[in-house]
Amino acid sequence: MILRITLLFIELNERVGREKKSHTENDVLSESLRLKNRFHHILTYPSYKRMLSELENAYLNSKSLKVLDYGCGKGLDSLQLLKSGAKTFGIDISEKYIELSKQLAIKNNFNETDFNFQVMDAHDLKFENNSFDLVIGRGMLHHLDANIALKSIHKVLKPNGRAIFIEPLADNPLLKLFRALTPKARTVDEAPFSRTEMKKLIDPEMWNNKDTMYCGLISAPTSVLTSIVLSKYPNNILLKCSDKLEIKLNKHDFFKYLNQYVLFNLQKI
Repeated sequence: MILRITLLFIELNERVGREKKSHTENDVLSESLRLKNRFHHILTYPSYKRMLSELENAYLNSKSLKVLDYGCGKGLDSLQLLKSGAKTFGIDISEKYIELSKQLAIKNNFNETDFNFQVMDAHDLKFENNSFDLVIGRGMLHHLDANIALKSIHKVLKPNGRAIFIEPLADNPLLKLFRALTPKARTVDEAPFSRTEMKKLIDPEMWNNKDTMYCGLISAPTSVLTSIVLSKYPNNILLKCSDKLEIKLNKHDFFKYLNQYVLFNLQKI
């Protein structure tokens, strides 16, 4: 048992080290953004915009709340929280991203008493228990050992506090092909969630899973196509039709796990 725990600890540390290198030295976020800008409709298709609106509503209602931007990257979401009046904390594994987050906040006329950005392993949050009202994250859990990460998040949230995450899913065959063709836009260890993983990811004894949303079943592959053939028309008829079909299909449990993204809206029990 002790040997097994030691091996797991070593493996986890090695994984964190690889992630840190990918973000600090290779700046994988910039490559991912470059790719998304090339296929820019993937950032604006209707169901994805609806999903983002849920996150944006959390920003708008965060005034005076203590909020953790979990994997803050270059600070864009943290800036929205600051503008909404949240007591904003941000963590990331990359020193480079933490420095960029600080610079962005200062550039937008916030001073260092308004925010707290720290280099930190997301598996092991170094904050007091029951201290945050809200934790938000975009595409973070699938880079981590999600079970360990969620336990750490649960620990630092206040009772009835919320955690909102947007995460990629693994099972859509067209999106699998797209990911395989664009390896530089992702890290070695990241692993979008499969149907099997999704069904055991959220512990019902720790979390109320409220209003889970899915997007991209039809719209994401369509948006890749329309980014090429209808580049100047992000609000095109193909995406509108795919959205209507997607809404119908997502009423059935089987199709939900074939989407591009899932939004978790978790409340601490």
